[in-house]
Amino acid sequence: MVIRDWSSDVCSSDLLEAFQNDFEHGFLDDVLLKVEAEVAGDYMGQAEALLNEGQRGKFDHVPAAVLTGAVLEKALRTLCEKQQPPIALTTANGAPKTMNPLIDDLKAAGAFNELKAKQLRSWADIRNKAAHGEFDQFTKLDVEQMIQGVTNFLGDNLG
Repeated sequence: MVIRDWSSDVCSSDLLEAFQNDFEHGFLDDVLLKVEAEVAGDYMGQAEALLNEGQRGKFDHVPAAVLTGAVLEKALRTLCEKQQPPIALTTANGAPKTMNPLIDDLKAAGAFNELKAKQLRSWADIRNKAAHGEFDQFTKLDVEQMIQGVTNFLGDNLG
C-alpha cells in the first residue's frame, strides 16, 4: 500500500488556489445554486409525502406547511443574495428579516410583481399559522396549493 504525503504536494496547493480563485470570482455560483435547488426539491418531496401520509382530520397538513414555508424562506434569502446589489437579510438592528420584509424588498427590487408578492405573502401566512398553532386557519387544500405554488416558484427562480 502506498501512502501519499499531500502536505508536500504542490499540485494540491495549486488546486486549492484555483478553487479559491473561482469561488472569489463567482464562477461557482451556478453550481452552488444548482445544489441548493436540488436540496430544496428534496425537501418539497418530503413535504408532499408528509401531506399524503397523514390521517384525515388530524391536522396532518401542519408539518408539510411548516417545511414548505422553511423552503420558501430559504429561497427568498437566496434571491435576496442574488440581487445586484444584494438585498440585506437582516434589519437595521441586526435581527434576521422575516419573510414578509424579504418579499417586500424583492418586489421593490423588481424580482417579481405585486401579484406574485401576494401569493408569496399568503404562503408565508400559512407557514406562520402552522408554526404558531393556528391550525384551524388553513386547510389541507391550502397546503396542497402552497406546495405546488412553492415548487413552481423554486423552478422559476432557482432552477
